[in-house]
Amino acid sequence: MRGAIGEFHAPRSGGRIHEGFDVTAACGTPLVAVRNGKVLSSGFDPVLYGWYLLLHGEGERRGYFYAHMPRPAVVRRSERVWEGERVGSVGETGNAVGTGCHLHFEIHVGDVPVDPEPSLRRWDRYS
Repeated sequence: MRGAIGEFHAPRSGGRIHEGFDVTAACGTPLVAVRNGKVLSSGFDPVLYGWYLLLHGEGERRGYFYAHMPRPAVVRRSERVWEGERVGSVGETGNAVGTGCHLHFEIHVGDVPVDPEPSLRRWDRYS
């Protein structure tokens, strides 16, 4: 975990707040789907997120967002994913260039971001 700067709601430039949680890991560390679901979108944002992936959890109103991957996700839009299936890798693209490899991870319930740290810690115990 990255500490205060990577925590949920940490202040950002321009009056923004951090809507996710950052987890440090070696570049190339595999990322997996946290739930069964469907790929809503994936792509590249050169300003903030770099290579990113957005999954919709099956049977729930939650979205799971992965950012700063070193290359496009290994799954495509509308594709079904299974919990534990590899979806990408840890990187440092977008505004993470030069900050060290890490996963920027968000959970949204409806359109509202929620603190993903408790879920990340719970899932980490079982990996």
